[in-house]
Amino acid sequence: MTDASASPEPAPSFATAAECRTWLGTAPLTDAAQMMALFLRELKALNRATLAAAERLEILELLRGPIYETQDDFSKRFVGKLQPLAAAEQASYEASCALWHGLASGYMRCAEACFTHDAQMKAKSALVHERALTALVAQQIGTHRVSRGPADEHWRVLHQIYAAAEQLGVATYEVADAPHLGKLRGTPQAAYVEAMLLSAANLHEHSQRQIGWAARWARRWAPKVRVLATAPDVSAQAIPLCVDVASDVPAGYKPFATPGARWLETAELRRSLKKRLVLLSQGEAPAKLNLGEDCTQPASEQLLNLLYQRWCKGAAVRGAERRSASGSCRFAAGFDGIHYYVAGHRPFKQVAPTDLRSLRREQEEIATFGRVATHRDENFSEQAGYALEQWQMEENWHMVNTSSTGLRISRALAQAGARLGLRQLVAVTPGDGQDWLLGCIRWTLVGERFEIGLNLFPGRPQAIALRGAGLAAANEAYRPGFLLPAVPAIKQEACVVMAIGLFKQGRVLDTFAGQPGRLRLKHIVERGADFERAAYEPA
Repeated sequence: MTDASASPEPAPSFATAAECRTWLGTAPLTDAAQMMALFLRELKALNRATLAAAERLEILELLRGPIYETQDDFSKRFVGKLQPLAAAEQASYEASCALWHGLASGYMRCAEACFTHDAQMKAKSALVHERALTALVAQQIGTHRVSRGPADEHWRVLHQIYAAAEQLGVATYEVADAPHLGKLRGTPQAAYVEAMLLSAANLHEHSQRQIGWAARWARRWAPKVRVLATAPDVSAQAIPLCVDVASDVPAGYKPFATPGARWLETAELRRSLKKRLVLLSQGEAPAKLNLGEDCTQPASEQLLNLLYQRWCKGAAVRGAERRSASGSCRFAAGFDGIHYYVAGHRPFKQVAPTDLRSLRREQEEIATFGRVATHRDENFSEQAGYALEQWQMEENWHMVNTSSTGLRISRALAQAGARLGLRQLVAVTPGDGQDWLLGCIRWTLVGERFEIGLNLFPGRPQAIALRGAGLAAANEAYRPGFLLPAVPAIKQEACVVMAIGLFKQGRVLDTFAGQPGRLRLKHIVERGADFERAAYEPA
């Protein structure tokens, strides 16, 4: 007996290209959120419906351009946000993924007809497979932009579509593709290579601006890579990536000895990248090398050199040896919270003339009691909302490790904690250590756990208060900051870590760390999302 309460799946609002064109003419295309819901509903209905393959393809081609435009606008709801995403941001990201997947599924339904006796669809085989692959590539870029890696299913489907294009003999056939490539023409093979290059780039380690550059370069230079069924001659100049089209993993530098093995031969790509790197080192503008009008130096040269290593030279060279680690790691984020813990649980207070009286009182306490009889409120951090977290470090070496310059740590996704972003200032006490170390977040990655990679600053930090010096800054408020000692062994100068906007070469700052002092800023060492680290000298 049929359940009368069960509602039937809705039918699409259009079943022909003409009806689709009319529907688009009345759709609220300027409302990204509403259009996302409408596109999702229509694609789901279309993918369930029985349509002639040629009609389905024509409908998808009409929808594709508006979907790209809507996705570009809608992605602002989750791209560039702190990780892990908030509930509303996560829902928006999942809706975006579902729409890309729905578009790819529609083209995959068309691809089924390419293997039948449908002559009309066979002539469209290259276009159909290129469209399905580029939809998955767009979904993959969105995944990288929120510090996630594509699921195994993504790679399995991507490989299957490309293998089908190879089987039909259309992998290198060119088709026009304005939404994805503009005036350039694409091929199924180039779209497939683009996905592999994006994976090899480790995009979760880069800023949103750098991800945009890398995605554009991968799209533009993917045609320079050949996909071969037999291993090319390996030279030290260009090391091929290898992938198994029967697997569910992306390309890497480990060769496969399987029937599905394919090699991505990167010799031409290497020559193109090397030429650009040489010209950039000689002072040529990135825009003149077709890197993009928005590319700046030295950031574009640094990124291009890293991609050169990962795409053509067997992956990037590690700066320091990594070791497996286990145990816990205390972790704090936020300038005021970090200052509180580094200062020994002392809340930051403005320096005033009364502080000199306090200094004399503390000196008297030391003379009388041998210590400063200052009350510490152990609950102050909770009252102030400072986040002190316990991050557990897994023993698995490739999941969590340490080096002389950094840490890789993880916590459970369900564990409450701070939301974090790239280049953010943090403080940690690794293992059983008691001393806090300063560092910044180099990358974030959200999977089964929330992982972050940290660059640690050399030296034990000292919490201080600082502000501009001189009469012009007499009424300026003090801000929290940190001093880091010189480390001659690694040629590290003494540094001050301060809030964004304080650095100016040669500027003199007043400091207070129990007693007043002054320093002069020499040069910037590093700029992060919420801090500046600069070398200094006594003033």
